[in-house]
Amino acid sequence: MHAQILSRGLTLLVAALLADVVPGAETPQAIRRSDVVFMYDSPSAYEPYGCTVLGWAGSAQAERIEAAHRQGVRLFATSVGFRTEFAGMIDFSPEFMDAACRNFAGEPFIVPWLWDHEHKGQKAWWFCTNSPLYRQFLESRLVERMKAGPDGLHIDDYTGTASTVTWLSGCFCRHCTAAFRGYLAEHAPKEKLAAMGITDLAAFDYRQFLLAKGVKPEDYQRRRASLPLADEFLDFQVKADTAYVAEYRRRAEQLRGKPLALAVNSGLGDPLSLAIAPELSYFCCEVSQQAAGLAVPTHPVSIYKLADGLDRPVTSTASGQDWAYVAEHKRPCLVRTWIALSYAFGHNFMAPHRQWCYTKEKGTHWYDGPTEEYAWLYRFVRQNARLLDDYDAVAPVAVVYDNAARRKGGGNIEPVCAALVERNVPFTVVVAGDDWLDYRLDADRLGRFRAVIVAEPLDMDADQRKGVEAVRAAGRLVAWPDDAALEKLVPRPITVEGAEGIGVVPRVVPGDLARPAVVHLLNRHYAGERDEMVPSGPFRLRLRRDLFGDRGQSFTKATLHAPGEEPRSLKVAADGDAIIVEVPALTLWGILELGGSGGENRE
Repeated sequence: MHAQILSRGLTLLVAALLADVVPGAETPQAIRRSDVVFMYDSPSAYEPYGCTVLGWAGSAQAERIEAAHRQGVRLFATSVGFRTEFAGMIDFSPEFMDAACRNFAGEPFIVPWLWDHEHKGQKAWWFCTNSPLYRQFLESRLVERMKAGPDGLHIDDYTGTASTVTWLSGCFCRHCTAAFRGYLAEHAPKEKLAAMGITDLAAFDYRQFLLAKGVKPEDYQRRRASLPLADEFLDFQVKADTAYVAEYRRRAEQLRGKPLALAVNSGLGDPLSLAIAPELSYFCCEVSQQAAGLAVPTHPVSIYKLADGLDRPVTSTASGQDWAYVAEHKRPCLVRTWIALSYAFGHNFMAPHRQWCYTKEKGTHWYDGPTEEYAWLYRFVRQNARLLDDYDAVAPVAVVYDNAARRKGGGNIEPVCAALVERNVPFTVVVAGDDWLDYRLDADRLGRFRAVIVAEPLDMDADQRKGVEAVRAAGRLVAWPDDAALEKLVPRPITVEGAEGIGVVPRVVPGDLARPAVVHLLNRHYAGERDEMVPSGPFRLRLRRDLFGDRGQSFTKATLHAPGEEPRSLKVAADGDAIIVEVPALTLWGILELGGSGGENRE
């Protein structure tokens, strides 16, 4: 052990001396499940909230970072915005318009949500991450930020130019045009190009090619997906962006002289947003909470579960539209349901002490969440770190996410996740990747689940499909929705008697029988018009012992930990293949600690 520590120390020392990073060097631990994450720096709020991480818009000043470290705030991240730092780019070079993205009409365009921003009489232009000039600017930003000595790097809107393809009819600037020629020369079969009349790539201009075929600027976006080379153009942009972010991280580590945690603002909701996952330490991003629905949302659960499948934590905030709704309608209790949901599923929701709001009418504005509405809930998280850190979902069921299918509009697992959550069926997500997403199904692991759910049709490659077909041959594959097959394979593992709308999320520390099992209880009875929780209880919680493997035979004690309440011991009874816990009441969220002869509760 001492030799390993010495070896690691020497490795980091050499890296620092050489201002380089040894390939494969260990990245510092990014996020713990009990962390309290801030989006913006606010030293006066550290103590009330129990802040442990600044994950997004950190300072580029060394003294501020050192002060945060002294207060126990680690991974003080500094952020670079790939779309929002237009003012800096305008100041960087008088030739800034040469770096602007261009749509199919050949015109520059602005970042849509910055319509109310200007700098020196210029609009908030969307600059192209394939432009050498813009990359020089981003390099200058990186040099500036790394001088301050941060422990991590956050990239806002990391997809850069790639997302303009499917959204804003771009980018057809001269830099993208030239780079796409290189992509076609390397990746497109000559026969396919010749069939389209493309025999000389040296002067090939994709935009002119489409214009010659009668594609009009006003029709491009509607027709884009069916146009010649549309798949190749999107593939080029996605892979160019992913490669650039990976290069940017390596450059940051060279400048910093040590491994850095990397996070990006990526909502994980589509294949383009997921492509960068293998490069990340964690996601630090916006996730829609559907605030206007005035209900405890289910959408974030599918995001958290997909992140589990990618083995990447999520420190999320709500969307700008969500925060605008909360700010206008004063719904702090609704926000507390978002906080509880994230921690119950093993992730982190950023403290709402300062959050970005956006509407088309108001543009950018801010929500400064009252400390008294939220800090006590985060203190509960910190006080119960031992019941959060290192815990993973209990999961007899796997849901397969197929990235190749999703790219074609199929394979949507969100309805599957929502239904399983509603029924309190514990599950996890396993990922079948492709040439965008460098993950592959683990056939051996897949074979250990009692049921594997797929949203057909599948489109994964043959090697990954073998694992799925082996599960099918064993009779454990469920083509969604087949409730009868799922119930047969996994008889109802969790039952709540005496109440409805109670979410139940069991979690354990894998391989550690000395740590108690925990069961998160979430009350979904939110009264939106009053912004209040409707307490539930009493109710009986019935848990099948086989959910917890060997440790499930030893449960004799249960302690309920709830925000704002003292821990209380609950009655536990055995009933055949299940244990029953009597829960007297639940307001928002509770963590049920299960122990006994195999792992005593510790209050």
